[in-house]
Amino acid sequence: MPNTPLILLPPSEGKALGGDGSPIDLKSLSFEQLTTTRNMMMSALGQLSGKPRVAQRLLGVKGDALQKARGDNFDIANAPTLPAIERYTGVMYDSIDHISLDDAAKQVFGENTIIMSGLFGVVRPFDMIPSYKLKMGAKLRRNKACSAIWKPLITKALTEIIEDRVIWDLLPNEHSAAWEPSKLAVQSRFTVKFLEMNADGQLKTVNHWSKSLKGALVRHLVSNPEAAGSSDSALELLTKFSHPEGYEYRADLTNEIEGGSEIIFVKERS
Repeated sequence: MPNTPLILLPPSEGKALGGDGSPIDLKSLSFEQLTTTRNMMMSALGQLSGKPRVAQRLLGVKGDALQKARGDNFDIANAPTLPAIERYTGVMYDSIDHISLDDAAKQVFGENTIIMSGLFGVVRPFDMIPSYKLKMGAKLRRNKACSAIWKPLITKALTEIIEDRVIWDLLPNEHSAAWEPSKLAVQSRFTVKFLEMNADGQLKTVNHWSKSLKGALVRHLVSNPEAAGSSDSALELLTKFSHPEGYEYRADLTNEIEGGSEIIFVKERS
């Protein structure tokens, strides 16, 4: 599909339970070249999750949350699956609300969105995956973070689909560490930051609303794929993005970064 953006998203911390799909078939996932490493990661995660103290350090949870995570991880190969877009929950995914997208936007979203995963590397929204617990920053093998394990593999995998495309990089730092954008020949790369003006007139980074705002932005991008997929029209498209909370694109605050721009949205004090 010409002039469509590629959108990079993090997974969610929380996962939907259960599913009605068959147990995971790694070869059915997008980016089949990652199958060998995915199999290794699943095996290591299952083994380590069987050891309570090791699992607590690895997964960063305790109590009932640890017991649930250990159960999910230990039986991951036999667990039912859901499409990734239904497995991942939380504020950003609720805001994307992919079910309510029209058919054209839903297709753009499914074909042009990449979700980073500490366990699977990268998946597309409609890849079938089980519930699991593993952060991208967790040290799963040989004291290496998942991001370090995946970094060369994800970078190589994305090279095959990313050349001369506009990238909307909505990744937090933990997941940004899992790829090297400087090694890819992109048309342009846009990151985003949401700011709010405080009582003293100073701009501060928004944390509470950022996930919801990113979800709303994703909807805007996939509903306007040709404009979002061209560096010549992408910034103009942002002038038409308005969020109910009042955040608006500020071209005067946008910063240049390697291979693109850091887009700034600001909510003025009322």
